[in-house]
Amino acid sequence: MFNTFTAETFTAPVEKLVSLNLSVFKKTVDAQTKSMNSLVELTDSRLKAMAGIKDAEGFKTFVTEQNEIAKDSFAKALNESKDAAAEVKAYNDEVMKIVTDSVEVNSKAKKAA
Repeated sequence: MFNTFTAETFTAPVEKLVSLNLSVFKKTVDAQTKSMNSLVELTDSRLKAMAGIKDAEGFKTFVTEQNEIAKDSFAKALNESKDAAAEVKAYNDEVMKIVTDSVEVNSKAKKAA
């Protein structure tokens, strides 16, 4: 009965899921690292800009720049959230495909036994 079941029948889907999860995890960590580095650079540049304020005109310029940065940051966050939602859907679709394929393979192997 178990002749049609091989180690690969059981381990292949698990290996695919592990590989997929590692890939997603690495991509997520890389994206977060990039985001943190950008935030550090932005903070550094804004602190320097704030330190450079010498008069009312400089303050006005700084506040205007901060407003633009806030708008850009909001737009960027919105786009990143849309991208993240698409990535989560793609991940879910891939997991479902792996599980479905595994069920089919195991069902065929069971019927052949």
